[in-house]
Amino acid sequence: MKHAEKRQGVPLILIRIISACVASVLVFSGLVMAGSRYRQQGSETMTYRLSIRTAKAAATLAPNFTQDGSGVSAGMAAAIKQQFDAFTQSADIGTTYSAVFLDINGNRIAEHDAETAREPASTTKTLTAFAATRQLDLYQTLDTQVLVDGDVTDGKATIVLKGNGDLLLGRGENDPNHVNGRAGIATLVKETASALEDQGVSQVTLEYDDTLFGDKRLPDGIDSNNQDYIFEMPMASMAIDMDRQWGTYVPENLDVQDSAYPPKTATAALNVAKEFASQLSGVGVTVSNADNPESVTTPDDATQIASVSSAPLYEVMRVMLKNSWNTLAEEFGRLIALKMGYENSPAGAAQAVTDTVKAAGIFSDGLSLKDCSGLTQGTRIAALTLAQVERDLVLDEDSDASPMMNAMLVPGIDKPRAGFEAPTFGLERLKTGTLENARALTGTIMLSDGSVVFFATVCQDPAVAWAVSSDEFALANAVGKL
Repeated sequence: MKHAEKRQGVPLILIRIISACVASVLVFSGLVMAGSRYRQQGSETMTYRLSIRTAKAAATLAPNFTQDGSGVSAGMAAAIKQQFDAFTQSADIGTTYSAVFLDINGNRIAEHDAETAREPASTTKTLTAFAATRQLDLYQTLDTQVLVDGDVTDGKATIVLKGNGDLLLGRGENDPNHVNGRAGIATLVKETASALEDQGVSQVTLEYDDTLFGDKRLPDGIDSNNQDYIFEMPMASMAIDMDRQWGTYVPENLDVQDSAYPPKTATAALNVAKEFASQLSGVGVTVSNADNPESVTTPDDATQIASVSSAPLYEVMRVMLKNSWNTLAEEFGRLIALKMGYENSPAGAAQAVTDTVKAAGIFSDGLSLKDCSGLTQGTRIAALTLAQVERDLVLDEDSDASPMMNAMLVPGIDKPRAGFEAPTFGLERLKTGTLENARALTGTIMLSDGSVVFFATVCQDPAVAWAVSSDEFALANAVGKL
């Protein structure tokens, strides 16, 4: 991984919520400038940690925020409990559900089976993202490299296309305005062709390196929810647009999940190599094996001649969480496992995430991850675990969790993905979870008096599955209005 310019937040004591909400509002309106900072003063004993992507307009959204660490008032707690009780009386959710609301001190305002671990679906991704904030440098990028292997002889050379984890490559030029396509094959081809010309090379043999994530590419048991790899591709060292095979229809903005889920292949890195070979041939470099590049491990003495860089990992996290992209969640898990020295496999990734959550002191009874995305059936997480992860993001001063806060769904902005009306317009940060047998929602809500609550609902085998998400959203929205 390659370092992008690192932007340090103000190392003070409490809150990222206002800044995360404001950042999303400003990104939505095109006003955020990368690297801008703002320090807002509160009481004599309190200042607020702001996001890496916050502009000075932050102060105008919630100028009276005065969280003092005392939790919610008795009246507010009673109002939350009333909304919670209404949710639990819905016939839609069935009887096997868990739910909890916490205040800033971790006290339980309302709960039902909060410590019982159940199928969490895609809310699992919040644990993976949390672990990433603890273990990875989210300001790094992932490079795709071209290297020369061996000597240049009679105008001929062997080159290696090496992937380092960028699964959002584009076919065109580098696109600075999008995450998906930030690094472009066309740009890499131009750099490569120029470097080869400088060395007098007109013909190459192309090899590609897909060894980054070892031999085990998919979690065990994922097949039942992943026919034709529509929801998750086998892990690869590189891919174009997560290897989605769109055919004649391609959405205009690939940073946003379209309603369609096209199939993927088990040869993502090879597909990149073939596209690279085709474009390289198109600019006048003869590729002797364009239709059949060879898979290799890059020699240590190979010399880099060109590279392109992905968006920083915090931007990749944003599209991962907002779109609930399983492929990227699994990749974050694999990167965490590699960083921690765990087994280079889906099981190693799940263990690395689990151990990071436990090391943070978060409730972990019954915690069992089958993957890092929640797509594989059999994962179990307690509602209390999910809510405590949200709380830790706000309170932790040892890691910069702003990227994850900025990545959660913002009601009023992330529609239709958020899927419900939100007059609070940005003072809720949410992550959904949906499987055939499970509906879940977790997040952080700022209340009108400036206090903050953290919550999770996990409904397994609901009575009316399609209606449960609406019930969960209605609960979050009702509390957000308090």
